[in-house]
Amino acid sequence: MATVRSTFGCRYTVPIFALFVAFSTACAPVAVPQKTGTVTVEKLIHAGNVLVAGGQYEAAIAQYERALAMDVTSAEAHGNLSVAYYYLNRYDAAVREAHQAVVMAPGELNWRFNLGAAYSRKGDMERAVTAYQGAVELARRLKDDNRNMLRSALIGYGRACELAEKYDQALDAYREAIVFAPGDVELLAGVGNIHFRRQAYEKAEEIYRQALAADSTHTMSRYNLGLVLARTGRFDQAISLFSSTPGLAGKIGGIEGSALNTVGRSRATQITAFRSQFGRMGGTGAPQTPHMVRHPPYTYALGLTYYEQGNTEAAIDAFKRALTEDPSLAEAYLYIGNLRVREDRLQDAIEAYKSAVRADSLFVEAYNNLGSIYAETGQFEQSMTAYRQALALDDRFFDARTNLGLLYAEAGRLDEAVAEYTKVIRAEAGVAEAHNNLAMIYLQQGRFEEAITQSKKAIGLRKNFPEAYNNLGLAYGQRASIDDVVDIWRTFTARWAGDDRAGRAGWLLLRRMPAGSSAIGGVARDRYYTGVEHAYRGRFDEALAAFETALDTQPSWSAPLLAAGATLMAQDRYGSASQTLQKALRLDPSDPLGYGLLAIAQAMGGSYREAVKTWEETVKYAEEGDRAGCKTALETVRPRQEYADQAFPALETAIKLRPDFPKAHFNLGVLQDIMHRYPEAIAAYEQAAALAPDAPAVHFRLGIARYRIGRMTEAQAAIRKYISLVTDPMLLPQVETFLKHITESPSTTP
Repeated sequence: MATVRSTFGCRYTVPIFALFVAFSTACAPVAVPQKTGTVTVEKLIHAGNVLVAGGQYEAAIAQYERALAMDVTSAEAHGNLSVAYYYLNRYDAAVREAHQAVVMAPGELNWRFNLGAAYSRKGDMERAVTAYQGAVELARRLKDDNRNMLRSALIGYGRACELAEKYDQALDAYREAIVFAPGDVELLAGVGNIHFRRQAYEKAEEIYRQALAADSTHTMSRYNLGLVLARTGRFDQAISLFSSTPGLAGKIGGIEGSALNTVGRSRATQITAFRSQFGRMGGTGAPQTPHMVRHPPYTYALGLTYYEQGNTEAAIDAFKRALTEDPSLAEAYLYIGNLRVREDRLQDAIEAYKSAVRADSLFVEAYNNLGSIYAETGQFEQSMTAYRQALALDDRFFDARTNLGLLYAEAGRLDEAVAEYTKVIRAEAGVAEAHNNLAMIYLQQGRFEEAITQSKKAIGLRKNFPEAYNNLGLAYGQRASIDDVVDIWRTFTARWAGDDRAGRAGWLLLRRMPAGSSAIGGVARDRYYTGVEHAYRGRFDEALAAFETALDTQPSWSAPLLAAGATLMAQDRYGSASQTLQKALRLDPSDPLGYGLLAIAQAMGGSYREAVKTWEETVKYAEEGDRAGCKTALETVRPRQEYADQAFPALETAIKLRPDFPKAHFNLGVLQDIMHRYPEAIAAYEQAAALAPDAPAVHFRLGIARYRIGRMTEAQAAIRKYISLVTDPMLLPQVETFLKHITESPSTTP
């Protein structure tokens, strides 16, 4: 069974940004409406545009194709059709339609963007360079108020040149754009990337720092600067930068591998004599070929005996002799193909299966096996064709249908994949892989409840299905993070602290003037104020000493304990903070600040269940004006806790069923990580690293987790390993395709 490519963060890819909606930027003519009844080309294009904007790409394609049936010369229909294909990851079709649009309207800039973007996604950087170069030349002739289009063209051209290792051209492109967009962070980062690739790290660092001076939150510049720091031996600074960049770990991705499960397509269950298995997945049984109605030659039966014994050479010889006696014996070709697969001679296997279907054009199993080997060798279009031919002969051949769905999913054609899996599921064929793979698609689409449902159905059909448990854990885990809720808790707690400087001091939530402090007076009050001043100046150890003196002087005063707890939190000492805050609450059990601080400390320390219980107490003691908001925060966090409680056992079960499952170990580590349980996260990452030592993301996350608990030497070692596996900086965002609106958008659609 193929493994599951499942991570809390998606695999690292160049980020996809929202679809650009562009109006005409050049002199391309607007198509003259061609009326057929109440439907016009313009209305059909407009309908397609609305569907694209809503993510309904297959439906949009149908509208654009209807428009082209009415006017094959419509550049807008071809160009926008290329956009729909692009977002379905069908890049060959996107290239074809973008080419047509360029031919029909050579002065329209959008179609050249589409062409360059599609070639970039295909990995054909030479043609992408040419396409973007044409866009740049056209954009240079635009009026000054359309300079943003030239910027996009130059970024696309520079990025394509960068990936094509044409660094001089890339640098020229980025620099030209900077001339009329000085201080542009994206362009500065692009210039830094070229210096990085040339190993001019000092210059790259200078440029990345310029970018961060303009925008200190720019993830790409922060990450690439961290790479420079690591490559020049400054690992402490690199780790600090990586760990303080929100969302960075998710962009790094996870362990690579197959996203979905295949039926009879993995190397673990090499394609064996398929007819002996057929029917197991709910099929109708193998059809009899006309040639097998009569008694086959003795040499064919001899070949089957050798086949079952594993005597490959003797079996092939026997099957070949059988074919000499009966050249139309398709079954013999099938078994020869299976034997060639055993020998890992996949091209020979393909030829054997082709001979089988030439001998018997109704031989459904041969089409299936042909599809499987095409998929093994990366010939995905041919594989899809073979599976479709098998299904045309037997639409209840659920192995082939599940594998066709897998191919669609791997190609990004998720709607078609869902359609195939749904057919299998509706037939109640009992194919666990179909449910599991459908769950994976729902995960990619962010449809977590549906992913949970399908994962559970897969487990119901196969109790020992580690991939399904892994995906169930993912579906729950994607909704378990409580960091955004903790930020809401912090907002309330800062208000109760009563000092607006707390809002600017991170986790430092101190009351500058505690209620009743005037009655305390003397040394205790003076030491408290001294501690507050030390804390706000970052002198945390001195602050703690002052608070301890204040408490020694006035043991029944809760304020020094609250302040000490907040200071310990500022040092990331959440366990000690929790203990201190619990002491404060025993002295004053009605102070909402104490409960708020304790809830935050428990959440950040990994005790998420206790944190939720503590916030329940916070709601009880919150001030009247805050109580409703605090209750809303409680209602938000409760289901997150339940999701985490479900995610952990699902991932642990996946590991129990398959201890050598690196993705499950990694995903368990990510879940522990996002719940701030760093020692447990480290243990899981270390297991994943042992099983997948060449997976960069594992070492990156392991290094950051070790850093967070002060294991600096080991953190450096993990980041060193990550740096040894990563050669390239983070790229500029892909310049995406443009959807062109026609000049007049009809108010109605067909």
